[in-house]
Amino acid sequence: MNVKNRKCIRKLSLKSLYANRRRNLIAIFAIALTTLLFTSMFTIVLSLNASYETYQFRQVGGYAHGTFKDVSPEQAERIAAHPKVKAAGARKVIGITAEGVFAKIPAEISYMDANCTKWSYATPTTGRMPESGKEVAMDTAALQLLGVTPELGAEVTVSYSITDKDQTAFTVTDTFTLVGYWDYDELMPVHYINISRDYADDIEAQAVKTGLQPFRTDLNVMMASGTNIQGQMEQVDTDLGYTWDSYTDPNSVRIGVNWGYTSSQLESQLDPELMIAIAAFLLLVIFTGYLIIYNIFQISVAGDIRFYGLLKTIGTTPRQLKRIIRQQALLLCLIGIPAGLLLGYGIGAVLVPVDFFFWGG
Repeated sequence: MNVKNRKCIRKLSLKSLYANRRRNLIAIFAIALTTLLFTSMFTIVLSLNASYETYQFRQVGGYAHGTFKDVSPEQAERIAAHPKVKAAGARKVIGITAEGVFAKIPAEISYMDANCTKWSYATPTTGRMPESGKEVAMDTAALQLLGVTPELGAEVTVSYSITDKDQTAFTVTDTFTLVGYWDYDELMPVHYINISRDYADDIEAQAVKTGLQPFRTDLNVMMASGTNIQGQMEQVDTDLGYTWDSYTDPNSVRIGVNWGYTSSQLESQLDPELMIAIAAFLLLVIFTGYLIIYNIFQISVAGDIRFYGLLKTIGTTPRQLKRIIRQQALLLCLIGIPAGLLLGYGIGAVLVPVDFFFWGG
């Protein structure tokens, strides 16, 4: 006699699980533990990679994918509108001060828009960004070097050298009103002194009147993908009819890739043998996990072999027996695997949080 009632099969499966609940709890624990081990391992690896990238970004001075250098307003607009460019941020450097109190770590005087400010870790935690006139925002260490207490509305006097594209310079001393500041990050390669767009344009106009070239504007970008950044940026130049390897061609838009992106570096540096070794290791990890869970189910089935024999003698078909076993396995996995994933992710994040390794907690 063939028992074809699906509800009956499901009921038998559940009853069998309940009858052997102690053994099944051990099986669930083993599945969860196996999943936890693999999940926490991958979480730790990913967290370490993210922390290392963040450490590099701070050393570089920002986390934009790359920069299109020395662009005109028209070029900046066309590049920002390209489908491969997810977001863009403009930055115009008008001068630098690398003497006196800034001899050890130079200060860069520049206008940055909102995106560029965010990507350069220069968003004020107190106050706001400069909006007009002689407003300024900078880090607390720069303020301390200038002998200014970090207070909104304080007057800040800065002397800096104006440099155009031909590196011809003269010195400007101006007094600004502090409208924003943030804590200094000791890994940053430069102090950012951010000014308003109005002020940058005024200084540029004065410099041009003295015979200097217009200031250079760079366009920082976030590409559609964080992989093969160099290739994506070259494709943007190609699509728009620009070259990227000339300093003199007016139709050339040079590019620079943020070396902080380890994924971009690995793509160009990994040789085939190393790629094969990494792939083999990942396959070994996956296969090991499969064997552990498979053996857990084998032990569980072996413990119920007499029960399955009794079912077969009363007419249960091999197909129905397989369905019972599959339903039991699925239920155990539905409980054990999500629990292991959640615990593994939590343990991995606690052991190595993304900002722990190099941010100092």
